[in-house]
Amino acid sequence: MMLLWPALMYWLPNHYSGWSELKRYHNAGDKELPASQERSHVTLIQASGRKYNFEAVRSGQLSFPRTETGFDDKGFWIRGVNGGWTGGPRGAVFIPWSAVKHCEGLRVELHYPELSLVIQDQPLLDACACKVMNRC
Repeated sequence: MMLLWPALMYWLPNHYSGWSELKRYHNAGDKELPASQERSHVTLIQASGRKYNFEAVRSGQLSFPRTETGFDDKGFWIRGVNGGWTGGPRGAVFIPWSAVKHCEGLRVELHYPELSLVIQDQPLLDACACKVMNRC
């Protein structure tokens, strides 16, 4: 039974969440990921409506996100901060602005795969509104 727990803790954020599908389309590979915005809260919402929050580690009122984000002129990226073993996703994705269908509030909707991301990173969201929605 003890061996199932680590497997479950890996499977939930990497497969059940939809991260593996997102990574299949937008794997960052060895791409340099500049302009880190530091750790940010990210929730992945699949087309079916299933939500997975890469929930932060909580200690009382304090919260420590398990994902890090950043962006540049070509797109934005998200990566897990603990290698996929402690509730954050494994690996990184780089999503070009051309793959973004819509940005509104905290929500970023993608053309492919069909899913949305709720990202609590205002500079990234402002860049998305500028690049995708022409609201600079």
